[in-house]
Amino acid sequence: MIKCQTSKVSDASSFEGFGPYKQELLLNAFAYVNGVYEAWWRANAWFPERPLSERLAMAEQAIRELLAEGLIVLIRDEDDPHGSEIPHSDTEEVLKRFDTWVVAYEGIKVHFTTTSAGDKLVNKGGTPEGASAG
Repeated sequence: MIKCQTSKVSDASSFEGFGPYKQELLLNAFAYVNGVYEAWWRANAWFPERPLSERLAMAEQAIRELLAEGLIVLIRDEDDPHGSEIPHSDTEEVLKRFDTWVVAYEGIKVHFTTTSAGDKLVNKGGTPEGASAG
């Protein structure tokens, strides 16, 4: 089984701009609840010259890294973030699902928001690991 911390496709963190992109995801998660699909949409905006598969890989890697660093949590219901947290043990399966990364007919399936550690980091003006590079 692939672990959250080590699953990478073409090491997206080495791409120029990955760190600031990851920082933007954290700042947006601090400001409001985001659909996971928004990480992919932002990668499309930040890296339009990259192949589609790499943009999705960047989004997935950034989400995985922020989860591994304890800065965000996945949730099911944006109106009840604390009551709908997806257990860490389930995040691997959730991130593998296509409907996590798109807006389905039924609506957004998975969201992300900051944890208390993510809130503290943003309030201190800090950056997630690797976000200062690139």
